[in-house]
Amino acid sequence: MESSARLEVFLSHRYHSPAENLYFWELLSSAEDVSFRVDEAVSFTSPVRLERMIRDADGFVGIHPLPGGAREVHLLPRLRDMARYFRLELGMAVRARKPAVVFHDQRLLPALRAPQSVRLVPYDAQETEAANHSALPGKVESVYRGFLAEAHASASAQRRRSPHQRRVGLVVSPDNRSATSVLTEALEEHSWEPVVLPWPPRLDLDLITRLRACDWVIVDLDSAQGQLVAAFTHGQFVPTLPIVSPRASGSLEQTLYGEIPTGHRKAIVRWDDPDDLVAAVEPHLRVIDEQPRYIGSTAQALEYFRSAAKRNERVFLSYASANHDQAATFAQLLNDRFQNVFDFRQHGAIGVGEDWLNDLMGNLAKSAVGVLLLSKEYLESKYCMLEARELHRYSIEGDVRLVPVCLERMELPDFLQRTQYRNLARHTPQTIVSELLSQLAATA
Repeated sequence: MESSARLEVFLSHRYHSPAENLYFWELLSSAEDVSFRVDEAVSFTSPVRLERMIRDADGFVGIHPLPGGAREVHLLPRLRDMARYFRLELGMAVRARKPAVVFHDQRLLPALRAPQSVRLVPYDAQETEAANHSALPGKVESVYRGFLAEAHASASAQRRRSPHQRRVGLVVSPDNRSATSVLTEALEEHSWEPVVLPWPPRLDLDLITRLRACDWVIVDLDSAQGQLVAAFTHGQFVPTLPIVSPRASGSLEQTLYGEIPTGHRKAIVRWDDPDDLVAAVEPHLRVIDEQPRYIGSTAQALEYFRSAAKRNERVFLSYASANHDQAATFAQLLNDRFQNVFDFRQHGAIGVGEDWLNDLMGNLAKSAVGVLLLSKEYLESKYCMLEARELHRYSIEGDVRLVPVCLERMELPDFLQRTQYRNLARHTPQTIVSELLSQLAATA
């Protein structure tokens, strides 16, 4: 198929199935090379970030195998749990009216519903193990070529539209004037242009035009008017960050955002005072602006699928230079199991000419796991203690899983006294990292 422009798709896939991902991507690449972007904002799932990525893509491609054996039986609750992120992303593609094709294990059928516009290709997992000795490759190619034709037509129309500017709409009740003020300041600090939209909102041509001119919007759910606007932006696929205060009466959250126990409902910002609001919105602003990973070639795709078998939580390894040898063991174990481990003393971790402290704190703020290797030298280092205090603060706010490890017999600092820790005299680095992996898997 000839085309004047290369397609760029959003790829939804199961990270920990590299063999299946490679199998399908090699089949798809034989039909036509496309580029894709993947979500690697690992602190938490930001629906605004995902919606912006899917909105800007030419189409949606899903590859969804199941873990375990090809003949293993999974009960419906387990199927729904394993497919929850997939269903979240597919739901976004449907609302965005994007051309979509999904290759999924046929055992997912009871947990998966989609409109006829979505090309669903169920397959028997045993077929992927049979290489070319099955009808699956031919079926995949046939359906995928139909998707490509639709995606090219859709992309041509999309490219004629004006690009979204860095505008964020604010639909906030006058009863929450303090929210408007602090949100405006926070957005400007992150180089977004806040646009305060009229209140009370009226879903007329003027407001609809202004909403669609925004890159994304913040909507106050405290009133019926705000809830109506949130329902409109959700249906019209205008990426939306909802905020709600304890003063709000009733809740339409399940009606608005469904029953999936992740994504939209989990990301609603709940606040009681302006300081709470800023603290809750800041992590969203950081994650929304993180650049997704771009995969532009088959070689990059192969490297990505192999590395994606590792966990995608970002890890911050904090230690004193005197403990470099012990830290090296932890660094190796963590790098073997995680895609991104920040080690300040690793060559190249901080770019030449960069403000090293700002870079350090920026990496810390993006991390989902903090591993502290505590020693007497650690407690004597003001920079180590700065890292420890910041990671502890993020753990209190629920943004970081903290793993303190005592390298020697010692007294913990006051702020860590109530934090569960591990002692290297009783636990090996291998068991500590294995325990961390088990905890992450249990809460995923």
